[in-house]
Formats: sequence, C-alpha cells, structure tokens
Amino acid sequence: MISWLDASVDEQRRMRELAALFTQRESRDELGLGQIRDSISDALFPGTSTLHTRARYLLFVPWCFQYAARAKPARRVKRLDEVERAIIRPLRESADPDGLLGLRAGAALKNLPSSVYWSMLRRYEILSRPVGSAEALDHSVPTRHIDDDGAVTMTSIWSVPPPPAGFPYEIPDGFALTPSEAGWLRDHILEHASGTLLTHFTLTRPETDSSTPWSDAAAQTAPKRAALVLRHAEDFSTVMHGAQLLYNYLLAVDADRLGAREESLADTYREQFELWAMTVTERTRAWRFDDLHTVLRREHDGPVVIAPGAQAFVRAWSSLVQSYPARALVDLPEAQQLIRHRERIKGAKMRLGNAKRLAAWSGAAGSEALTYRWNNVRRIMADLHDGLQRA
Repeated sequence: MISWLDASVDEQRRMRELAALFTQRESRDELGLGQIRDSISDALFPGTSTLHTRARYLLFVPWCFQYAARAKPARRVKRLDEVERAIIRPLRESADPDGLLGLRAGAALKNLPSSVYWSMLRRYEILSRPVGSAEALDHSVPTRHIDDDGAVTMTSIWSVPPPPAGFPYEIPDGFALTPSEAGWLRDHILEHASGTLLTHFTLTRPETDSSTPWSDAAAQTAPKRAALVLRHAEDFSTVMHGAQLLYNYLLAVDADRLGAREESLADTYREQFELWAMTVTERTRAWRFDDLHTVLRREHDGPVVIAPGAQAFVRAWSSLVQSYPARALVDLPEAQQLIRHRERIKGAKMRLGNAKRLAAWSGAAGSEALTYRWNNVRRIMADLHDGLQRA
C-alpha cells in the first residue's frame, strides 16, 4: 500500500503520476533519474503527464462540470462524480476507445478525469482561474453581465466550445475532435506553450509510429530553442541508457550467482549493452550535465530542483562515457561500482546482492531508454491533427 498527504492539486497530480509509473516499464526510475527526466519532459511538452491519454478529455471535463453545475448546490459534487462515470459507457462503445480512463474498471474507476487532467486544464488556461474543483463547480454555469452601455455578456470559468447534443449519455464521435474543437485546442497550446517542441508538433503533425520525439521526421524542422532542448533530451537518454542496461546486466549476473532465477539474462543484457555502445557518438561523448541544467533553468524560468545525489551520479557516469570506449564499460570495475553504489539509495529494497529481491525481479527493471512521455504526446497530437483535417 502507498499513502500520502497532499497540500495542493499539483502535489496530488505528482503522486498519481508516481503511482502510474509502477505499471510502465520504460518509466521505472531505478537509478533515481526521475527529477531530471520530468524536468526535461516538462520543457519539451509542458502541461502533459504520463496520465494524459486523449485530447478530448480537455473538453469532457469542463462539460461534466457544466452539466453537474445545473444541479442544486448540495448535489453538485455527487452529480459531478456521476457524470464523470457516465461518460465511460458511450466512450467504451465508440469506434476508438483507446486511452479511455476506466476501460477495464468501468464505473468503478478510482482516478476520475477531473483529477487526472486538472493540471493540464490550468496550464493551458482552459480553466480560466486557478481554483479547486468545488469553486469551479460553483462558477461553471455562465453568468450574465450587463456593462455600462447595456451590452449583455455571458461569462464562465471554462473557456470551451459547447458539448455535443446528448452529452454525457451520448457521445457519437467518441474521442474524435471536431474541427472547431481542434482549432480551439490548438490556439490554447500555441498561446500557453509558446516556443516549445509541443507547439512545433501542434503545427507540424508527428508520425504515427515514431519511437522517440527526436526520431520523428517532424522534429527535423523544430525551431532553434525547441531543437536545443530536444538535443539535450536525446543525449541524456542515450548516455544514461548505458547505465540502465548495465544495472540490469548486474542484476542478471547476481541472479545467476545467487540462483535467484531459472532463466539467465546476463548474455541478453550484455548484447543489448554492446548495441547501446554502437549508438554512442562524438556528440554523445561531448554532452555535459551542466549544459543541460543551464537549459532547463532557462526553460523553467528559474531553479530546477534536482537532488545532489542524482547530479553526482549523472556527472560520474557521463565522465566514464567520455573517458573509456563505450563497449568496455560493461566490464569496467569503476562503472560497476558506480551502479552498485547508486543502488544503495533504496536501502532494504535494493536488488543487487539480495537473493530475495532478485527472485521477484521481472527480468527488466527500467531497461528502456527515456522517451519523455512521447507515446502519450504523440497520441494527443494525432487527435488534434485528425480533428483539424476532418471534413
């Protein structure tokens, strides 16, 4: 069981993301790189998270609030809960339910869309004021204003197009954005994520099957500022992937030595390490953590919190990459000792040298290269561009 106390919506979001990472192999933070990974992700794709799956949720949540706000004040919170669960059925029955929150849990879903997407709604100012859900409910019904000249305007805390007829019990188009909805979302991203790689992909559609943002053809035309962040993201991913693979290789070696697994994976990870070594270029060797840190401080317009231990580990590993042939690192005592020392941050939960913990090892512990939420971002961008292209 995991429990926590949160004092803000942002802290709650971070903890939900942390819990979600346990189910994503490529996101497992075995070497304590999460703060750096997330800072890079936020610089590339501000407002996004590993919990965000489809673009139209940025409309579903406000529509649910507007619908629930019609109820009497004492029933609004309960009505909101009912409405958020009600949209699961029509979305599950739609032509493309991929990314549906509650696809398996149904109405028993624990993390409702409003809690998952709240930070994104605030980041893009779809929610016009930084308030909590209770206050948002009270201000979700448009308010009539008359100015000094007698002109009448209707204002709401939500800046969204109107919902489709029959919402929330009928959603014929499912997750498919209409052209007007897609144009509305595009404008919000362009205004509130200006100059980032996310803005570039908002204007230039990414490929449907690219495995990383830097391998996508659309990234080749990214503007200078976004391209610099992307270059550091790629270099950091490449450099640290070697450490991730060495960690898994050492787990496999220890598992063999202690008889913790029936199947040996040592040769498999040695081969993967050799393949990684072939990806290390002169540019990769020249990469410096301090340069990345400078770029992140500029992108975040202030200090970036990164634990001193994580900084020291990244500097030490990148120094080894710069000083030795990449293929030699798998057997280098200094490299192995660095990984084993880093593992000690887990205390009693450390796997290396621990037969009991190794017996529960799945065979892959954070062995995939970092891609910075790319699968989620690519899906959201596909939704947006599909909507813009719909006749």
